[in-house]
Amino acid sequence: MENTDTTRIEIMDVFTDKAVYKLNEKVKINVEFNNKNKENKPYYIGCKIYQLAEIISNTKEIHVLNEGINKIVIEYLPPVVENRGYGVEINVQNECKDTAFDVLEHWKVRPRYGFLSDFYKEDEKDEEDISQMSKYHINAVQFYDWMYKHEDLIPGEPYFIDLLDRKLSKEAILGKIKSCHDYNMASIGYGCIYAASKEFYNTHKEWALYTNEDKPQNLGEWFYIMNIASSSPWTKHIIDQFQLAIDKFDFDGIHLDTYGFPKTAYSKLNNERKLEKLDEQFLPLINRTYDRLREVKPEVGLIFNAVSNWAIEAVAPSEQAACYIEVWNPQYKYRHLYELIHRAKELSGKQVILAAYLKCFDQKYDCSPESCLNSLLLTTAVISASGGFQLLLGENNGVLCDPYYVNYGKILDEHTNKVRNYYDFIVRYGDILYDINAKDISMTHANGINTEYIFSSGDFSSYPKEQSIWTQIRETDNYKVIHLVNMMGIDSDIWNEEKKNKPKKVKGIKIQALIDEEILGVYYATPDGEMASSKTLEYTMESMDRGRYICFEVPTVEFWGMVYIKVR
Repeated sequence: MENTDTTRIEIMDVFTDKAVYKLNEKVKINVEFNNKNKENKPYYIGCKIYQLAEIISNTKEIHVLNEGINKIVIEYLPPVVENRGYGVEINVQNECKDTAFDVLEHWKVRPRYGFLSDFYKEDEKDEEDISQMSKYHINAVQFYDWMYKHEDLIPGEPYFIDLLDRKLSKEAILGKIKSCHDYNMASIGYGCIYAASKEFYNTHKEWALYTNEDKPQNLGEWFYIMNIASSSPWTKHIIDQFQLAIDKFDFDGIHLDTYGFPKTAYSKLNNERKLEKLDEQFLPLINRTYDRLREVKPEVGLIFNAVSNWAIEAVAPSEQAACYIEVWNPQYKYRHLYELIHRAKELSGKQVILAAYLKCFDQKYDCSPESCLNSLLLTTAVISASGGFQLLLGENNGVLCDPYYVNYGKILDEHTNKVRNYYDFIVRYGDILYDINAKDISMTHANGINTEYIFSSGDFSSYPKEQSIWTQIRETDNYKVIHLVNMMGIDSDIWNEEKKNKPKKVKGIKIQALIDEEILGVYYATPDGEMASSKTLEYTMESMDRGRYICFEVPTVEFWGMVYIKVR
């Protein structure tokens, strides 16, 4: 019988042993308790597994909890279904805490992209950063500036100096790749498609690109820009280097970086001056690289950086695993984040990752930790509600604030649980958040002259802007999904600001929806509460001019809430 002692037992943490799972792979759920009772006693530990609002497993196990810190492991074998997310809720007495996991056929199905940039001697035996990233369910990790040189990736010595004078350890790099694999994370090696050192340029000037004044194209004289045309010897050279990275280091993919310039330049192959249009060369380079690398590793994945959305039309249909856009001005408003994701999905039929660096985490701006957290949560809400992913988090609770990842900022320890709640949420509800076939009806079915969805008790907008609640609406075969992203009390719709206040909490939003399908249930979930479980919303039916509407009320929205209506 369960002990009825009312002394508090604190559930300190709940997390899974892997970042993501494969078919027929057992999930190990780690639970950490602080038992404040003065003696050792047995307790029933409950474990519920959810698939959206449905409980698919409900078990109780007896565990003896000793006084003080206890750690137990609960095992669960998920259904034999790929590309599905699950919620996990652990309870003992009146205590409850949740996490999530998903089963994917490949990381590209839901690419939760993170980063590593520290590969020093002291990192050789350090697995803590990978373990911590796993708690955010990061399933693909960019190894940023891991290489010896941009044109000569593989270090020959155990310790080497990179182009920016960092002393790095080959053992640390290899160890972290292995650790990623242990947690089912894909390791993605950084590689710029056209950067070379000044030394390399001086011996291969005919391989380079030049301005219309015949000066070499370069980035601050650190990196010189090489010619990526199919006829250029550089192209074979760099693809050979990418293949070596896969073969020698066991990377699972390559991050093909660009700098967003030059867009056009002159080549000098065989002493012939020719104008090169780089956007026409990206797709052949991506596909040629993919064909070569999958000979070494069939499941290889490529990511190509469409800086500031340049050339997205050209690269969207390529063999890249996902569309990746590094966001810069003039894409400075929240609605631009949505538009980037929406357009890239239309063009590619792939998932979309935005590299949207948050400068408030840069120490030089002296921003308050609370302002940084507000900025992170609001940006994450906008990108996730738009059906996109963000490259932001990495080692040591790191947050990208700068395109040179080594300069990353950090989340405060007391804020990590809040951020983890958001990443638990996007995993748990990934089936409806990231349905690639979902139809976006935000601008055609609500607000203005549109009356299929009617919102009241607040100020609403069909695109994210200050002093409003953004209503982002999508339809799938089985669900109507309404995202409510709260910008009430937010003074600016600029996403990358040094200071960002917390939204004003909104209560009692009333929604009326014209839905012709049969209603099977109305649910509400948010990452801002103590638990991310779905709450059933009671609803009524009301006859109006255009037909019978479903009517219900959303209790509270802090940053982000999601209504999903199951239909048939």
